Amino acid sequence: MGFLDSLFRRKPTQDQFAALFIAAVRQRGFTGDLDYKADEFRLVHGEGSYFNLHNAYQAYCDAPGGQRQGALQGYVSTLLTSSQTRPASLAEARPLLRPVIRGRAILEAVRMHHLRSDGNDDDFHPALRPFGDDCVVLLALDHPESIATLTNGPDEEWGVSFDEALAIAIDNLRESVDHFVEVAPGVYGGGWEDGYDISRALLPDMLERIPARGRPIFMMPTRDLLLVSGDSDEDGLLKMMELCLQVVEHGRPVSACMYRYGEAGVERYQPRREPLMRLQAHLARVLAQGDYDAQKEALDRLYEERGIDVFVATYNLFTQNDDVAASFSLATWTRGVDTSLPKVDRLALVRPEAADDLGEVRVVSWEQAAAELAPLLEPEDRYPVRYRTRGFPDDAQLARLRAVD
Repeated sequence: MGFLDSLFRRKPTQDQFAALFIAAVRQRGFTGDLDYKADEFRLVHGEGSYFNLHNAYQAYCDAPGGQRQGALQGYVSTLLTSSQTRPASLAEARPLLRPVIRGRAILEAVRMHHLRSDGNDDDFHPALRPFGDDCVVLLALDHPESIATLTNGPDEEWGVSFDEALAIAIDNLRESVDHFVEVAPGVYGGGWEDGYDISRALLPDMLERIPARGRPIFMMPTRDLLLVSGDSDEDGLLKMMELCLQVVEHGRPVSACMYRYGEAGVERYQPRREPLMRLQAHLARVLAQGDYDAQKEALDRLYEERGIDVFVATYNLFTQNDDVAASFSLATWTRGVDTSLPKVDRLALVRPEAADDLGEVRVVSWEQAAAELAPLLEPEDRYPVRYRTRGFPDDAQLARLRAVD
C-alpha cells in the first residue's frame, strides 16, 4: 500500500494532508512553485498568491472514505483554476460571470495577507457590493470544476464597471430553473448544488415563488446552503434556525443573520419569539468565534513579525450542556497589558494581586463597560471589530460597574 493510499484510509495530520494535497496538484500537471507554510497551514504559489488549506482539510476529514478523493480533487481544481489565465475580453468572460456571496471576514483575511506580505494594504481595493450586515457580493468566473473569485473585480481590458459586470453575472444566474426542496416542514433549501445556491438570494423574485407561509425569510449559514421559510410560520423559522446550527459545524460559514427583502432592498429580519431569538444569538456567537479565532491568529503573527507588544485577546464561548442556546462570550482585560479586545457579552477585568473589596477579577457586561469606559476602548479598523485598550479603569470606575455572574 502506497503513502497516498494509506492516507485515504485514515485521518492525516495537517502536514500529511499538505503533502497529499501537493502530490495531487502535481499529478494534475501543475509545475509552478508550491511553498508550504506549516505554521499557517497554507500554500504560497505564483507571485505571492496563497491557498489556505483549512477548508480543504476539514472537507477531506469529514468526507466518508469513499468520497475523500472527490473532496480533495475539488479543492485541487480550485487552486488550479486560480492559476489559469483570465479571459482576455468581455466576450470571453460574459458567459462565465457569476455572483458569489461571502462573509466579510474573508476579505479581512486577504487584507491581513497584504499587510504581512507587502507591509501595507495600499493595493487592497476589493470590488464588492455590501449585502446586509455581515456579507458582501463579489464577482466570480464559473469553470467546469471550480469557481475563481474576482476579488478585484472585472479586468480593465473587459471595459465594464463592477456594477455592469455584476448585472451580467446575476442575469447568468437567472438562466437556471427554480430548484427548492422542502427539507423540513415549512423550510425550503436550494437544491442546485452548483456552488451558487446562496447566490440565489440575489433573486428576490425566485424567493417569492417558494410556497412558504408569508413573505420569504432566508438564511445563508454556509456557502452551500440557502434556507427559506415564511414570516408567518414561526415553527418553520425555528426549524430553519436549528438546521443552521447543525450545518455550520461542517460547512464553510457565511452568515448567522435572518434576511428578507423590503422596499429598500435586502434587510435584517428580527425574530419576535424568545426561543428563536436565543438560538440566533447563539448561532451568531458560534460564527463570531470562528472569525475572531482566525483574526487573532493573523494578528498574532503580524505583531510578532513587527515587534509590536499587543495582547490579542481570545473570544471565549461558554455554553451549558442542558441548554446550548444559553451561551455567552467573554474576553479578558488585564491591568498593565496593552490589549486588543473582541466585542463580547462579558469582560473579565483583571487586577493581578489586588486585595481590596473590588477583588482581583470583576466580570461585567459589555454594555456597561462600553458606556462607562468609552475613552479607554478605541475601535480598531478591523472586521470583526476589535477595541484597543487605552489604559485600565480606575477603582472608582470599577466600583460603578455591576458584577455579573
